[in-house]
Amino acid sequence: MRAAVLTRPGAVEVTDIGQPRPADDEVLVEVAACGVCGHDQADRAGLLKIPLPAVLGHEIAGTVVAAGSAVTRFALGDLVAAKQFRTCGRCGPCTGGDELRCAQRSFTYGGFAEYAVLRESSLLPIPPGVHPAEAAIVACAVGTGLQALRRIARVRAGETVLVTGAGGGLGLHAVQVAHALGARVVALTGNARAAGRLLDLGAEHVVAMGDSAWQEVCDATGGHGADVVLDNAGHPAVFRQAFRALAHAGRYVLTGQVAGEPLRVHPAFVFAKEAVITGSGSTSMSTFADAMDMLADGRVRAVVTAYALDDAARAFTDLDERRVTGRPVLVPGRNRGER
Repeated sequence: MRAAVLTRPGAVEVTDIGQPRPADDEVLVEVAACGVCGHDQADRAGLLKIPLPAVLGHEIAGTVVAAGSAVTRFALGDLVAAKQFRTCGRCGPCTGGDELRCAQRSFTYGGFAEYAVLRESSLLPIPPGVHPAEAAIVACAVGTGLQALRRIARVRAGETVLVTGAGGGLGLHAVQVAHALGARVVALTGNARAAGRLLDLGAEHVVAMGDSAWQEVCDATGGHGADVVLDNAGHPAVFRQAFRALAHAGRYVLTGQVAGEPLRVHPAFVFAKEAVITGSGSTSMSTFADAMDMLADGRVRAVVTAYALDDAARAFTDLDERRVTGRPVLVPGRNRGER
């Protein structure tokens, strides 16, 4: 089968490799689409030190074409989408709905290929009317924001949410999720071209990243600041602006990191604000299901740009250079060069 293989840091090559076989609790999926996200960028850059060669890709959707002997929930021909990690499906946390704490939790790989093996416990059926290229990104691009805002930040209707990195694939969907939860949304972005799209997707204000961004956020909120910051960037320059814009007793939730530098803050600034700084690491199955429902009923629109599998390297380059609107998605069946 054809696959986009990371052979060394920075080098993704499309080549022929052996087709994987599912274990007893796995299915073999013919990949219809696989999103390309910041985690893939970090893997490609060598920041996460994964064993090489490797087939990246965790935002996977496709058709079940084979199933292991223990699989009971899916049959051949079913359209499915995967969440971004694998769990055992049997331990206490898994059976109790808290599978993010599963001791066997591991990240999903293998989606940048024509076929991928996926554990049954990590899959959802794709609802009628939802395109596989849209369903592929739900767990990561939509579910991450929903998990962070609803479960971690506990956003209430009428509160103000500041979304950083709002012009990216994670941010564009987080803006919609926050709006769907009844929040007033302020979008912080370094991509001026995304302003119109962000307003269309539910942001009330769009603030350009810069040294006075915190003041613009405060002005937009009548001096109150943001009750919640959803920081998808984790960049020191962004943190300085966004934390300064955080309201008293606000909640600052980190979901991503685009740079290698650590964040720095004086403890006095934290206790003076009575701020909570926390993080949200992934998407539970219940959140994944709710995020899929949000897409199916139109509360959230998937923003994707399709690339042929052969153009995987170009998808990464376009993502690095911010030439992509929303999430790049590799489509193995797409003709080379077709967009």
